[in-house]
Amino acid sequence: MASYSNILIAYKSQLAGERDAVSMNLEVLMDEPMSIPEHTDFMTEVDKLISELANIQEKIEMTEFLIKAAEKK
Repeated sequence: MASYSNILIAYKSQLAGERDAVSMNLEVLMDEPMSIPEHTDFMTEVDKLISELANIQEKIEMTEFLIKAAEKK
């Protein structure tokens, strides 16, 4: 059975992968703004991706906090 810490470590890895994917999407959007349809609001898409990154980063930080707390037990 997986321990509490192992589950959190796996979750953190999953979040890091999600962060990398969103970062790549933002990079592509910034490098190739024509890659999105004309009807799409460029700034709205940038804001959406940055919001996703901020949310993921917050989850990573909380997960790291929980991992450290579990290690102290």
